[in-house]
Parts: sequence; C-alpha cells; structure tokens
Amino acid sequence: MKAPVPGETGLIILPPPEVRTEVDMWRRIFKAYEGSLTPHITIVYPFVPQKIWEASRRATVDTLRSTHPFNVKLRELGTFIHDESVLWLKPEDGNNLLKIRAKMQSIFSAYTPASSLAYVPHLTLGFFKSVQELHRARKTVQKQIEPLEFTVDKIIYAVFIDVGWRIHDHINLV
Repeated sequence: MKAPVPGETGLIILPPPEVRTEVDMWRRIFKAYEGSLTPHITIVYPFVPQKIWEASRRATVDTLRSTHPFNVKLRELGTFIHDESVLWLKPEDGNNLLKIRAKMQSIFSAYTPASSLAYVPHLTLGFFKSVQELHRARKTVQKQIEPLEFTVDKIIYAVFIDVGWRIHDHINLV
C-alpha cells in the first residue's frame, strides 16, 4: 500500500463521530496512524489533483446524481498480509462503494490508475509486524466489537497535507 504524499487527493467516506470514536479506540490500541488520519473508507486514491478539482467537480456531481444515501454496517473483520499486516472492518453496503469507484474510474481514468491489487473497501483498525500479532488482535476485537452502522449521505473530496487528510469539499447524495 502506497503512503500518500502531500498534495495527493482522494474520495473517501467519513463515518459519523460516534463510529469514528469507537474505531479510534481500537486504532489507539494498535497504534494505527498515530492520530494523523481520521477513520475513513477510501473510495478512490489517487484522484483528481486539487488544481483541477473545481473544473472536475461538476462531472463528479453529475456522475453521483443517481447514487442515493445508503447504509453501511461494519461488523466483519478482514486482514491484509503484507510486509506490515493490516486488520480492518469490512463495510457491508450493497456494493455501493464498488459502484461509486467504478463510476469515478470511468470518467476520471487519467487520474485513477489501474492497480494490480483489487479494490477492497475497508476501514483500518491496526497495523502489525507479524501475522501472529495480527491474529491475536483479530481474536480480541472479534470478541469485543459490536456492529457499527451509519448512513452515507455525502462523499468527501480530501487532500493529503503533511499531518494527514483534510476535507476539501463534499458531494451530497440525494
């Protein structure tokens, strides 16, 4: 997973504060992002550069016009096994995130390069140096976490600055 650099942009879902608070509890325990990156679900990264966002915003709004608010439930855990293993929550959303991503990639293909890795919507809980640590953490979280649910009614256009992602704009879903 490529770490963002200042100036890069993305489209994300920002859960409501009560969900972020619950997720942040686990992220503090597992030292995920060390407070620099609020809990979020990435839809597209990288995305349209900030210098052309205003010109691209209308196409984004038009493309999302047929996307209505939808519910997301977070209850199932997943893992990525890499150099640094990742524990995450899987959003159950009726494939809306995949549909939004596909729409954005179709109209902004020049800014959303194809990846050799499949897109997996997720909300990161923690990073681990060993698979054993990852599995211990997964068992702990699985025993204690309650399902979290929220409604997505906007898509966030975010810009990465030195200390993390910052909201630059949002598109309301109606």
